[in-house]
Amino acid sequence: MDKLTVRDLIGNEFSPLDVDTSEIRELSNALPKDGNIDTNNAEVLATKYLRGADICGEMLAIATAHVAKAKTKKNIAYNRAFVKYKDDKKVKTDKLRAAMAEIDDDYIEACNRYDEVLAFAKWINSKYDSFNKMHYMCKKILDRAYTHERMSGFNGIDIDEDDDGPAW
Repeated sequence: MDKLTVRDLIGNEFSPLDVDTSEIRELSNALPKDGNIDTNNAEVLATKYLRGADICGEMLAIATAHVAKAKTKKNIAYNRAFVKYKDDKKVKTDKLRAAMAEIDDDYIEACNRYDEVLAFAKWINSKYDSFNKMHYMCKKILDRAYTHERMSGFNGIDIDEDDDGPAW
């Protein structure tokens, strides 16, 4: 079996519309709407949200590379369209050439592709931030629960008042 390389991931062809986002959507739908997380589930959820942030981080890196590629292709399409209308005797000014280049079909297609990849990158970045925040929130809930257990002497844990670090 061949190993997947960064070159394979970044590759030449990328369509954000073809990316499987089912796992991200599943984790996103599991986010509590009111922020209320049961202490018993916090450890499991913290792991899930860390996994979601990891997936989003990988996708964000790939999407960022493709945003740069799409922007370059958009600029190339614009310049080619501008040059194409430069030789046209009917188009006499640079302002008119620029206007004609902006309505060129190849340029519009490149703009649409750039917008799709940029929107995907922003969506992934938003999910990445959400998962990181929820992971942090779960860790704080666990820290608070462990602190209460230690303070009450629950489970035979000795109270160590000199310990200022996290409970886990």
